[in-house]
Amino acid sequence: MRRSIRLLSIPTLVLSIALLAACASVRPEPVQTSSAAAGGGRKGQEKSDEKDKDKAKPYSEVVTPEAVTDSGLFVVHRVDDKLLFEIPDSIIGREFLLVSRRARTANRLGYGGIKNNTQTLRWQRNHEKILLRIVSFENVADDSLPIFEAVQNANFEPIVQAFDVKAFNDDSTSVVIDVTSLFTKDVPMLGLRRGTREAYKVRNLDESRSFIEFAKSFPRNVEVRHVLTYNASEPPSNSSAGSFSVEMNQSMILLPDDPMRPRIWDERVGFSRVSQVDYGRSDHKVVTRRYITRWRLEPSDTAAFRRGELVEPVKPIVYYIDPATPEKWRPYLKAGVEDWNVAFERAGFRHAIEARDPPSPEEDPEFSPEDVRYSVIRWFPSQVQNAFGPHVHDPRTGEILESDIGWFHNVANLLRNWFFIQTAAANPEARRVLFDDEVMGKLIRFVATHEVGHTLGLPHNMKSSAAYPVDSLRSASFTCANGAAPSIMDYARFNYVAQPEDEGVCFGPRKTGTTRTRSCGGTARSLTRDRRTKSGESSTSGSGRSTGIRSTTSATRAGWILPRRRRRSATTRREPASTGSRT
Repeated sequence: MRRSIRLLSIPTLVLSIALLAACASVRPEPVQTSSAAAGGGRKGQEKSDEKDKDKAKPYSEVVTPEAVTDSGLFVVHRVDDKLLFEIPDSIIGREFLLVSRRARTANRLGYGGIKNNTQTLRWQRNHEKILLRIVSFENVADDSLPIFEAVQNANFEPIVQAFDVKAFNDDSTSVVIDVTSLFTKDVPMLGLRRGTREAYKVRNLDESRSFIEFAKSFPRNVEVRHVLTYNASEPPSNSSAGSFSVEMNQSMILLPDDPMRPRIWDERVGFSRVSQVDYGRSDHKVVTRRYITRWRLEPSDTAAFRRGELVEPVKPIVYYIDPATPEKWRPYLKAGVEDWNVAFERAGFRHAIEARDPPSPEEDPEFSPEDVRYSVIRWFPSQVQNAFGPHVHDPRTGEILESDIGWFHNVANLLRNWFFIQTAAANPEARRVLFDDEVMGKLIRFVATHEVGHTLGLPHNMKSSAAYPVDSLRSASFTCANGAAPSIMDYARFNYVAQPEDEGVCFGPRKTGTTRTRSCGGTARSLTRDRRTKSGESSTSGSGRSTGIRSTTSATRAGWILPRRRRRSATTRREPASTGSRT
């Protein structure tokens, strides 16, 4: 095997997905506390003394009968134009992940739904004040070690803002603070980035035109929507106004009570990762620990899982389709998401990942694509020809908590150009200016599968396509069984090697015979079909797992296979010298 080639073949893919599972039988790595998390956290949660309480007002004078209240992780109150947080002692000192997004934005200033910033925060009590501090897990040490205090002292947590305690609840277990200024004043963490400010020559934030839209509290997160207006010399649009406004959405999510067991990153298997400099691992050398980013999948039946049986996860990975997505493309996007189920099945999970239509306002009036509880494929009205797949993860362990895939409207034009230029010489389906919806749909599905791979923690695998020799890419039997590249995470695109005389060759980057998904719902027909036995039951292996083999007719409908032409003679059809992959 040539060491220069690294690819995501089937065995490696199985290993990759196995690493995603949280039930691997390896020695668990202890989760280190933040450099400043343990020492000052409990002190910050101590109740205020009587002197501090005397400074606070009675609860009824702060949270008046006119307040609009919403309860959840902590209680939020709207009193006129003020926003109050009522934070319990049990939450103070805990780590939160702040996910800042632009919900609505000015023309030429990005798109609604794009993530702006991610930051780990902590509320901390300091006598009559509540501090909001930025937490870092870049430098850590176990709090039981002598080195911990030194690491803590060298990584002092910056204070974003300090809030006076306005009132206490009846039993003094919660404090009430006025956080209006956090969302209406110029707090860089919650607003435009420095580069954006410089690009449009932003002078300042106009507080008179900045305000809070709403605040909602859920069991594990709080959502705040607010408008910020900036005075600028060169605004991105409407230059005569001399300013521009953006509507921001701030998601404050409580990090898991029980941190997921981290998995150490291994360079032999490509994964995105988080890094921590751990000063408590060795006396001879500072150790940098790297953990892969992955979803927490736990089997619903651990005993059956260990016996090698397919089981469903306790909590599947769910992606919602943006309500803005054109109806005709939704089945293909959903199929691209659920294509990953075949890999998860090899790791022991059935129905590990799902794609769902967005709930209607009647079904869930609280649903919002900006809500950090939901992973959404966002559809952006843009001329940009691209898509991207980021994710939000727990900085302590690498656990992926949520992901919003960005899908630009004009990516269809890019796919049309790719497919036309790369395959039209041998593929009649690509010889059109406007593709049939079914052809474009399968191209959209391919990109969706690739982007979902990123949200599972997989980076690009640019070397995988080097494993296939050129002559194999001209073989119908090889390309239809293996695709144009070993990994969907490659940039191999389509099979541009195939020639007009190569009958029955497949053009897609992934193989057609082993991808199986559940029904896409709606009126669209299933995009993949299992081979059926004479009795009508799915063909299964001895383990009871479906083989997921799709018939040639079904694969042809999916658009990857060039229909075979009548063979003119034994010498006209050119067979490749080798149909095996080179590794």
